Order: sequence, then structure tokens, then C-alpha cells
Amino acid sequence: MKIAVIGGGASGLVAAIAAARNGAQVTVYEKMNRVGKKILATGNGRCNYTNMNLSKACYHSNDLQLTDEVMNFFDLEKTLSFFEDLGIFPYVDENGKVYPNSLQASSLLDVLRYELKRLKVDEVTDFNVTALRKNKGIFSIIGNDTVTADRVILATGGKASPQFGSDGKGYEIAKSFGHDIVEPFPALVQLKLSGKYFKRLAGIKFDGLVKAYAGDRLIREEEGEILFTDYGISGPPILQISRKVIEELNKENKPFISLD
Repeated sequence: MKIAVIGGGASGLVAAIAAARNGAQVTVYEKMNRVGKKILATGNGRCNYTNMNLSKACYHSNDLQLTDEVMNFFDLEKTLSFFEDLGIFPYVDENGKVYPNSLQASSLLDVLRYELKRLKVDEVTDFNVTALRKNKGIFSIIGNDTVTADRVILATGGKASPQFGSDGKGYEIAKSFGHDIVEPFPALVQLKLSGKYFKRLAGIKFDGLVKAYAGDRLIREEEGEILFTDYGISGPPILQISRKVIEELNKENKPFISLD
């Protein structure tokens, strides 16, 4: 069976390995000039590839059963074992983040590519998929050229990192096959706030508690290092609460922030 994987990021490469281990003839199609560019940028170049505190509570979904099924099928132990079998042994920091012991993202990408090579998986780079068609059970992947496959794995990522190839094109491809898309919105981002004093405060850091409210309702609170910027606030706790704040903005509510 010929399987085409569209997208050469972490998910695409792991999916390609899984398919090839099950006997498929696999080709990875990547729009950038090499696979794994986002992997190299993950964790400030150190690549935190999982977390010892992994649980379904860390995920947002309207289908909690699906979250359970995915995590039960490939849990933390299986994730660690998968990479250990490839030669990546974990380094765990004080917050439970798991990195390759080398603390270099390139190590993780290298072992994935070595395994792809061992399994005779082809990598086709600079291949920008613009459309996907299916006719009589065969998929046509249309890009720089038109290629065919018996099955397709769509692993194009979201739209948060166009510089690494994640530009949202995968959503269009999924829609063309009748899939419903939950409208994406920013998360894990800094917050731009109204006010005229932020330029004076820019660069100041402090350990504190940030609370986000929608009206009188507390929607999220986090502790940690908070950084003032010339446009608002940043830092790990701000990134953590940002999803809830933006969710309220999308509902046309007016959330506000309390710092202590």
C-alpha cells in the first residue's frame, strides 16, 4: 500500500514511521526545503517533546472521550519508549518538561530521519500541496507535480508558524473532503493591553499572580514570572491564560487582567 504523508513536521514524521513499520510504502511531502524545521525551533532549540505531567486536563476539546482514546492509545510511557528505542533518552527539568538528554532539538530530528531512512521512507521537499482529489479509491496529491497514493495522512499543522510551513492550508484540504473545522484562534501568546504606561514599564519582570476575568467571573489564574512590554504583558503565566482571554474576546466580551 502506498501512503502519502502531507507535512514533514513531528506528527508527519512519526506517522510515516508508524505506517512504514506496518509494511506500507511511504512518502513524506514537505513544502519547506527540509523536514522538521519546527522541531528545531521547539523549546528554544532544545525540543521539549513531552511532559511528565501529561493528562487529559491539559487539552481543550469538545469531545473528552476522543481525548481519552488518544491518550490511552499512545500515553506518556509509550511516548518515552518510542524515542528511547530510537536512541533519545530523556532529561526532565524541574517543571516536568522532557527534553532529549543532549538538550538539542537536532538530536531528536536526526533519529527520526535515521529511522525513516532505515524504513526506506522517501522525503520529498519543496513540494507545496495545493489540492487533494480522490477518484475510484485513489488519491491524487496536486502540487509542483501530481502524484498518487492509496491513503493520505494529513499532517500539515495549524497556522501559527507560516515561517516553518504551518500556514493553514491543511484546513482547506480537510474542508474539501467534508471535514468540519473548529475555527482556530491564537493561544500561548502575549497580551496587548489598553493603557499608556507600558512603554515606561517595558523590560520590568516580577514574580506574581495574574488573574483574568470576564465581568465578575474568574476565567483563569496563573503564577510565575510576568514581563512588562511596550504593548502589554508577557511571560509564562500570560501565555497560559491567553487562550481564555482571547476566547472571551471572540465572544465580544471585555475581559480584564489583575496583577498581584
